[in-house]
Amino acid sequence: MISDSFDELSELMLKAFLDINPDMATVFGKHDPYDMRLPHGGLKKLQDNLEILESWLSEARAIAASEELSQDQQVSLELLRMSADVQRFAIEDYPLWRMYPDALEMRGTVMLLMTLRDYAPYEERLAGISSQLSELPRYLDQFRSRFDGHRPVRLWTEMAIETCMHFPEFLKQIERDSAGRVVNSLYLELKRNIVLAEEDIRNHLEWLGQIIQDATEYVPMGREKFAKLMRVRGMVFTPEQMLSLAETYLAELKAERLRIAKRLSTSGTLEDAYKTVRGHCPETFEGVLEATRKEIDKAKGYIIEKDLATVDESAVLRVIETPSFLAPVMSSAALFMPARFETVQTGIYLETRPSNAEDMRSVWNYGSIINTTVHEAYPGHFLQGVRSNAKPWMHQLPHMLMSPDTMVTSYESQEGWAHYCEKMMYERGYEATDEAALAMIDGGIWRACRVVYDIRLSFGDASLEDMIQLLMRESNMPRGPAEGDVKGFSRTPGYPVSYMIGRHLVLELRRELETRLGDDFDEKRYHDLLAENGNLPFYVLKDVVSYDMVSAPPSAQMRARRKPDT
Repeated sequence: MISDSFDELSELMLKAFLDINPDMATVFGKHDPYDMRLPHGGLKKLQDNLEILESWLSEARAIAASEELSQDQQVSLELLRMSADVQRFAIEDYPLWRMYPDALEMRGTVMLLMTLRDYAPYEERLAGISSQLSELPRYLDQFRSRFDGHRPVRLWTEMAIETCMHFPEFLKQIERDSAGRVVNSLYLELKRNIVLAEEDIRNHLEWLGQIIQDATEYVPMGREKFAKLMRVRGMVFTPEQMLSLAETYLAELKAERLRIAKRLSTSGTLEDAYKTVRGHCPETFEGVLEATRKEIDKAKGYIIEKDLATVDESAVLRVIETPSFLAPVMSSAALFMPARFETVQTGIYLETRPSNAEDMRSVWNYGSIINTTVHEAYPGHFLQGVRSNAKPWMHQLPHMLMSPDTMVTSYESQEGWAHYCEKMMYERGYEATDEAALAMIDGGIWRACRVVYDIRLSFGDASLEDMIQLLMRESNMPRGPAEGDVKGFSRTPGYPVSYMIGRHLVLELRRELETRLGDDFDEKRYHDLLAENGNLPFYVLKDVVSYDMVSAPPSAQMRARRKPDT
């Protein structure tokens, strides 16, 4: 039964939310009139979000008490409740909004997406960017007010300074790209607004230089608050249980890595195995980007050929180098998901050029390119993003609230799926070489280390340097990427655990369903349900996937499709 009242409230909620968060409207594919605006830069935006979330929750609960809700509506109600709790935690319990003074990361991300997504004529998109730049002085002034009477964290201020220093070059690139592509009046307006923005960015950089003088060192969340965040997000494990799981996986994966190393080198040592792997690498970073594009096509074709998941062949995925202003917070690769409300599903796959050229063969050898492509593109995040965009918009509400100044929501389903895909694709025979296996195993070790450093840093049990050394030692990662990984994720406590713990949950659910369904378990159906529900916190996803697979038995055609040989 579908409640019309609930759907009407949902539409009113969407409009009210986007009015407060026009940048999220742009990211998720609602453009008119939102592309022309910036949100409030201060605490007011976060408070307004919490106020409307709690108001909506009260109204939605009243509807649920008197009307029957569909499964999707019940899920939306639960996400509304969780979102309000996470937003309250972000404002009150661990106020990152007054500790991390980067005002430009999100602004640049939105503008970058506007330049790369073809949702409207280029001239319209550029007019939106120009309008946003005209509002940047107001936004930055409001943003700086957050820190009146508060001390930022030194490391995060250093990261904000680096972003600020690179931002003008990003704006100049937009100016260069627009020359000759738009009417002269718009081009001149853009140039004027860039000049004004650059002046205020210089003022903002000066302000950052002043506040760093009184900055505090890294501020751990603390045991109680980290445990509370996990409970608010619906995590089924305690932090101590997650640490124990990570340590178990770490031991198992390191043993498997040694077995692979013996097959990769005549000496059988890990050191020589890595020399072999690193010997197979594109000569230039541009070659890395091109190799990735080819790997995307290959992985997509393999999924279709082996019938592992449903693929939307009309979706578009672009591969670009990570812009310099985002490099401080993206140590290797990332994906900007396709927009929920846009007709053409376009994803942006970012790969970061190593700051030290000597790290190229460690970070972007062919084994790493294969594994990263499976994670970010097919059948990982991009496929998941396209399929999940068909679900009600409120299923993405927790992610629409996500920004650099608030705590992350539950990402176990998204990151768990992508990390699961690395293992699943190798086991299904995709690029099943020892070099690819080593990269896949290293990926698991890396994610197990993330669980350890996320929890130990949050507890205050270890220093940043301790955890950088841990990652270098266990994953054989060079200093530069390891430092970027630990420092970048230090500002999002609770996110790094999502990868390995999420994969564990996905595999555990699969085993449960295989036991219950026996020969009726259908791998493709399981994958499709995981992908289309990938925006849900895992405790909700588990209920939805279990219900859909167990209560609706597969058809005869689906039963005929047995699990592929491993």
